[in-house]
Amino acid sequence: MTLKKTLLAFLFTGIMAITFASVNAQDEKKEELERPKNCSVAQVDNFVNKSFDSYEESLKITEAATFTFEGEGDERIVKNANGETLSKADALLQLGELLIRAKKQSDNIQTLQDLQKPATESLKKCPVTKKPKATSNLNSGGEALSEVIKETKKQIELLDKQIEEVNTLND
Repeated sequence: MTLKKTLLAFLFTGIMAITFASVNAQDEKKEELERPKNCSVAQVDNFVNKSFDSYEESLKITEAATFTFEGEGDERIVKNANGETLSKADALLQLGELLIRAKKQSDNIQTLQDLQKPATESLKKCPVTKKPKATSNLNSGGEALSEVIKETKKQIELLDKQIEEVNTLND
């Protein structure tokens, strides 16, 4: 009987360890992507560089779009990502500028998607020695583009919501 309990305890412990490891692995995916070095395949490098430029801009927008609202009723105030208390007009101006940047990102997504196909096609023509690095870079650029697509949608929704909330503030 003790052997069964010991085996069950080991089994349970193993399952818990695997569960925690998978949860931690999912959390680690949220780390920033790293821009790869050029691979000397022009179309791949162009796509990857532009995707990572857009990705980095997306990170900046997300960071700047973190406005907080404090207080109740007439005492309600808004603070930007730097913790600065803003007037209603200044908050609307900053949020409006961020919304313009996010919408520009949204427009840029189609351009990036248009660059992705020729970059993929260029893999077929590139020298065999460059294919592994070019393929890896192309995958990294695709990941960056996917993150931009996800983040841009979230940013526009968040900024629209925050603009609505600022409009409810008293001058």
